[in-house]
Amino acid sequence: MNSDRQRKQAAEIMLRYRTGQISRRETLRFLAGIGLATAGVGAIGMGVISTGAASITSLPAGQGYGGHGGLHAALLRQDAGTPAPAATPPLGNQPDGTHIWRVRVAGMDMENSIDLQAFFPGEITINAGDAIYFEFPTPPGFHTVTFLSGQEVPPLIIPDEAAGTPPASPPPGPPKLIINPDAAFPAGDTMYDGTGYLNSGLDVIRLPGDAPFMVTFTAPGTYEYQCIPHGVVMKATVVVQEAGSELPDDQATIDTRVEQERVALIDEGKAEIAEYAQATSTSGDNGATVWEVAAGMGEGQARVLQFMPNTLEIKAGDTVRWVNHSKTEPHTVTFLGAGAEQPEDVFIEPGPSGPPKIVQNPLTLFPQGGQVYSGQGYVNSGFLGELNGEPLPGGVSYELTFDTAGEYSYYCILHASGPEGPGMAGTITVS
Repeated sequence: MNSDRQRKQAAEIMLRYRTGQISRRETLRFLAGIGLATAGVGAIGMGVISTGAASITSLPAGQGYGGHGGLHAALLRQDAGTPAPAATPPLGNQPDGTHIWRVRVAGMDMENSIDLQAFFPGEITINAGDAIYFEFPTPPGFHTVTFLSGQEVPPLIIPDEAAGTPPASPPPGPPKLIINPDAAFPAGDTMYDGTGYLNSGLDVIRLPGDAPFMVTFTAPGTYEYQCIPHGVVMKATVVVQEAGSELPDDQATIDTRVEQERVALIDEGKAEIAEYAQATSTSGDNGATVWEVAAGMGEGQARVLQFMPNTLEIKAGDTVRWVNHSKTEPHTVTFLGAGAEQPEDVFIEPGPSGPPKIVQNPLTLFPQGGQVYSGQGYVNSGFLGELNGEPLPGGVSYELTFDTAGEYSYYCILHASGPEGPGMAGTITVS
């Protein structure tokens, strides 16, 4: 595309975004469509656009980004400029004698905000030559379908280092971190024989018009695969028999089993909700109380994306401690006091060629603000939990003392559209 025309179209797209005509997610989609990002990045829906080379560390201290639609709760708006959803491939027997099967990738019980971090079914048996259609959830949930073939799991977040070489002395300020392109973007041959790295890329960067993600299995064997962000629990197996072998299940039988597996996980999540429904308290200093609230729950495949309880009444001088009971699913505890802007979690840095950089905002990743809150300014726990077995910057718990009466809304940057929701949000009322 002619560069002048591209710049003009980009300006028109950004004008529509700033005047509220299109959502952030659509903005990124349209920019992707004119070549300012790869086809996948259009759906990321969680970052502002930077078309220059400015580093995130050049932001003025305390400055955030515009509003952020939650990754799990945001629904895709459709209009004439958005590609139509791709058709589901024809399941079942094919003219060449092979078969197309369906495996569902994760899912969400919206009523209870339970994220189902599993592949459904957990194991499927097919024949050589058959294909599997991996059906991603709507809205997307930050998942991949990844066949490692014995390789190491690529880290999800990595330093942005020029030519792969760290500088002799680190620059001032927080490090510039990016979502690893090896994890974020599609890679590998979908004619899979049990060798090589095959990755769907993150579902949130897939456009509605993208071809369905299908893998054809060309050789008998037992193949494990996983989701990169949730690989601690989200793994499954494909058993490939010799071509023409008798199959143990048809798709209808598999779908019945899938529903049973889903119901079991939802029940597991509901049990977590019941367990943490009430805040617990202990005595603090000077007659104050320390209250404990769950910031996410579930160590298995059912992850509850809620603060429990999501409303709490306390006294001035009390402290609230939020604990992530689902530590491999990161969360934040974020307050936007008077004058604070709602930050973006990431932003997009287009490059001259290849996929763009998805840059992690240090203002959301790292703790911000003090330990006492009076309703003013931006206060953030940083990411709570673990990643690749290492603690995230916020640890697994976060404490904040409230010294001023008022009602204070807060939210998880990763799983809510803002302090008022929808998504993972809560309220502290101080008297």
